[in-house]
Order: sequence, then C-alpha cells, then structure tokens
Amino acid sequence: MSLLSKKMIKLTDNNSSPSSRMSERDHSQFEVAPLLNDGRDSMASSEQDEADLLASPLHVSSQSPPWNPQLQSQRSSHNNRRRATSKKSCIILCCILTILPILSFILFSSIYFTASTLPSIPAEKQTVPTTPPRLLTFNMFMRPPGIKNNKDDFKNERLEYIVQNILPFYDIITIQEAFAYANRRIDTLISAAFDQGFYYQVASQRHYPWDLGGDGGLLILSRYPIQKSDRIEFPRGVHSDWLSFKGALHALIQLNSAQQIHVYTTHTQASYDNAGAINFDDTKVRLSQFAEVHQFIADTARNDTHPILLMGDLNVDAAAHDNGIDVPSRHSSLAYTMMMDVLTGKGTHLDLIDDQAESDITYASDWQLQNLTDIPYETFGYHPVTFGDYKKLDNGTLVPAETILTSHNQLMTVQSIDRLFWSSQNNTNISIGNVTVEHFFTNNDKLPFTQISDHYGLSALLYL
Repeated sequence: MSLLSKKMIKLTDNNSSPSSRMSERDHSQFEVAPLLNDGRDSMASSEQDEADLLASPLHVSSQSPPWNPQLQSQRSSHNNRRRATSKKSCIILCCILTILPILSFILFSSIYFTASTLPSIPAEKQTVPTTPPRLLTFNMFMRPPGIKNNKDDFKNERLEYIVQNILPFYDIITIQEAFAYANRRIDTLISAAFDQGFYYQVASQRHYPWDLGGDGGLLILSRYPIQKSDRIEFPRGVHSDWLSFKGALHALIQLNSAQQIHVYTTHTQASYDNAGAINFDDTKVRLSQFAEVHQFIADTARNDTHPILLMGDLNVDAAAHDNGIDVPSRHSSLAYTMMMDVLTGKGTHLDLIDDQAESDITYASDWQLQNLTDIPYETFGYHPVTFGDYKKLDNGTLVPAETILTSHNQLMTVQSIDRLFWSSQNNTNISIGNVTVEHFFTNNDKLPFTQISDHYGLSALLYL
C-alpha cells in the first residue's frame, strides 16, 4: 500500500463522528460485559464453595452415618476378643516351646537309660555245665562317660578285650563298677555274655537323669540257672559316691539238681583319702553299708542251709602294712576287723576310730553269720594285693605295676580291698578252693593298656 493511501485511511478515521465512535464503544462494552460478569460470578462461586468445604468436616462418603452406640460397643468387644485371642495364642506357643524339649528329653531318657531286653533262652541250651563251677569277682573299672583318672581309660577297648578274653573262662562272675548310666557299654556286655551262655543275670537298678545319680554298677552273670534274685540300694554315700546308688545283689543259683548256693556282690563306700587312709566319715558310711549287707543276707539266706558266697570290692584295705610294701601283710588292719565284726552281725565300736564317737556297740544283729571266712587270706596266709600293686625291675627297683588306669595318688599303695568270703552254713556237699589272684595283664604291646582294670580279680572253683 502506498504512503498516500495510508494517510487517507488515517484521515478518514480521524474524521469519523463522535456518535459513531461512541456507538462502537458501547457495542463493544455490551459484548464484553457478560463475559466479565460470568467470570466474576464463577470466581465468587468457587471461593464460596472452597470456604464451605473448609468449614465442613471431612468425610469419605458424601453423607456421614448416624452415631450408633450399639455398633461401637460391638466393635470394641470384637477388638478386645482379638487382643485376648492373640495373647492366648502367644501363651500357648510359649508353653509348647517350653514343654516340647522337656517331653523330648524325658522320652529320650526313658529309652536310652533303660536296660535292653535279652532274648528268650534257647530251649536246647538250657543244660547245666558238668565241670566244677569257675568263679570270678572283679572291679572292671567301667565308669560313666567322661569320668577317668588319667588321660584316657580306654573303656571301649577294654570292654572288647574282656568280652573276648575273660568271659569265656568262667561260669559265675560278679562284677563291680559296671556302670550303665548314660552309656550302652553294659548293655553290650550283658548281650555278649548272653551269647556266650550267661543266660542268667542280675544287675543294679537303672537310674535316670532326674534321679540325680547313676546306678550301683553291679552285675551277676551265671551259666547256671538263677532261681531267685534280689537287690538293695544303700542310702546315698558321701563325696563322689553320692552320685551313685550303691547297693548289693543276691542270686540263689542252682548248681545241680540237689545243690544251690547264695551268691552276693556289693561295692561299698570308697575311701577318698590318699593311700586308703582311714577317714571317719567314709568309714562310718561304709560300716553302715556292711550292716545293710548283713541284714540283706539274713533276709534272704537265714532260713536255709545253702552255702553263702559274698564277693566284691568292699573298699577296705585288709593289710596292716606293718612292713615294707614288698612284704606280704599277714596282719589285718583295724578297718578290716571292724568290717568283719559288722558283716557277721557281732557289731563294732565307732570310738575305735574316733575318740569323739559313742563307745556303745553299733550295728549288732540278732542273727549271726557263722564261719564267714576270707578264702584268699586263708589260702595264702596273708592279704593279697588287689589294687595299687608294684613290680620289681631287674635291678631291684620297685615301680608301679600299672600306671595307665590307676590314679596317681594310689600308685604302689599295695592295698587288699577285693574280697571273696565263704560261709558253708554247715553244708558239707559244697566246698571252695583253687583261689587265684587274677592280674589280667594283657601282655600285648599293640593294646593301649597293660591291664584290664585298676583292680586285680579273684577266682576260685566250687567242688560239688
């Protein structure tokens, strides 16, 4: 467009009438006003709605439910029941977690600590041996697991050796320290003995962990029929002996169609002073146990004339030790004579070992066990060493005979503590002889032990 044209248009605009311009402005206002009013009305409405919304309570739904006290009570009751149920579930769970291990332990102990059952005696093997019965008593030193004198006592190895090399040569065996508590070794022993023909057995009563003590560790094995058996337990001993229910066993054994014999074994309170020195507390407990053994014999043997055989580890050193250790002791100790007086029913005086004790006679009985004889002493004329022995080297030096099993404070104490007592009860049809101290040395360098126990055994023959 040319410059002249632009100027003419501008002139035209300038020359338009006021009325015309007013009319156009009014028309424009008329068109814009409704829009402005609508906008202001809309803004005012939004602000009012927002104010109303802020002033009113917040509800999820468009309409609040009316207040219902019964419904609120039901909800509160439901919540309380849920909390009570949750609490009860927690208590039950805690009880289960506590009781379940206890029940499992009781079940395990009831099985593991119970003696195994032996099979029935084969009918074709119920014959009685015809040779003179071979007797043996020995302390096998088979204590519960974890208890040992030195580095190792080779329980399993010694047990295998005993089964293979000792059992086959005897017919009636009494064993001490065959402790079955917390192990199955003694079950292995009695099962192996059964397989070798020891069909008749008597053992100490088994005990469980809740008894707070183990069994007495006694065992009688016999190839001859046992017609009657009994056992007793002493009151708990002192020192470590408190942990064992010591006692005595009895078996009335049928030797042939006409002859029977009472066999007893016991293991009494140990001496806990070095070298078996006399301790009043130990000795008093031991004497009371001898009195119980005497009464046990009276209750089971006083009404017949069958001979009586009492064997075992009586833990009384019979030797007087009035000479050197390499000289056999022909004199008896005070503890030994007191033991004999109680076992026979005569009784003894406790003031012999303690000036403070009563001077009255104790442990006397109205029944006397006549002619109770110490067969090894009568045979040898001295009390043979059965524990803590020595051996003499080529140069004359005395050294311990055994050091692997024997406690270091008992080495070369040359004690005579294992016994074989006999009372014929005036029965002349049975006699005893051929008494032997069984050292049971292995003489095998391949074995880790040199002796099967820290004790020697005593053996003999019965002549019918």
